[in-house]
Amino acid sequence: MLTVLFYYTLVVMLVCVLAGALSLSAYFVSRYKLHLYVFFMFIFYFFDVSLVFKDDFIISAAPSTLSAFWEVNDAYASVLCGGGILLFLWLSVCRFLGKDGNPVLLYVPVALWVAASLAVNLFVPTGPWRIFLFYSMREVFLFWVWGCVCMWLVTSKNEAFRAGILRHRRALVACVALTVGIVVENVYVQLIFDPTVLLQSTWFFAERNIFENFLFITIATVTMRSAAGMLTLRYEYPPERSDSVMGDSIVRVLPQYCLRYGLSKREGEVLTQIVMGKDNQNIASSMSLAISTVKVHVHNILKKTGRQNRHDLIQDFWGS
Repeated sequence: MLTVLFYYTLVVMLVCVLAGALSLSAYFVSRYKLHLYVFFMFIFYFFDVSLVFKDDFIISAAPSTLSAFWEVNDAYASVLCGGGILLFLWLSVCRFLGKDGNPVLLYVPVALWVAASLAVNLFVPTGPWRIFLFYSMREVFLFWVWGCVCMWLVTSKNEAFRAGILRHRRALVACVALTVGIVVENVYVQLIFDPTVLLQSTWFFAERNIFENFLFITIATVTMRSAAGMLTLRYEYPPERSDSVMGDSIVRVLPQYCLRYGLSKREGEVLTQIVMGKDNQNIASSMSLAISTVKVHVHNILKKTGRQNRHDLIQDFWGS
């Protein structure tokens, strides 16, 4: 059993490495900060999962007592890793939804989480409720993240924004369900279960949650699919090409980009042609416009986006 758990944990860590590597590669190709945030999230989760091995290397010969089952081992390391995980998860969500313009929204929730976790560790007496409250702080933050996404989905009247969320609705539902599973598992293992029926070598289950592993494997799966798709696109279909695959990619990015810079519908159509690599004459021909009109649209697009030329505009478009 312990051998299975050992290799299971290695598989979880391997998934983190693969997802992080793909995300970092996608960032270098696209300069899209979302991929960089996801990379750091998985780096922190890798070290968080590895904490379960720390005592085996450092104090493997130390005797265990029943009270040790409810002790929060490596509390500060857990807060550091957990804070990194939740910070970059939250930054990723806000960046994806275009909600990353307010520093208070980005950083204050994580700061409050760190303060609450440290308060539980310092002021709640050792026992079942201490370890339960300490680790449940993560689920409180996760529910905050999923709740914000659902609130923005319900309250937004922008169809492009809503479509961006609904495109990942299955992953969102899975994340919410797995977060509920984390809470249920914590309640059972940390508050109800009798640790005396377990081998002392498996007492780390009080601090390791299988549902949490599945949650981040789910996030990793979505991440790897997205990053692999972008890397494949950049390899087989570099920017400034006019084909169906390139067109589909532009359609996915265009609504949020136009919303961010306040581009009109016509300017969005002209921008699509620019990203495909067409010059003013070809744009005028394909859209049945006067070339002078196209020049005006191009000038307005560059002015609104703050770009100096077409090359910078295309780079900014793919990095948005």
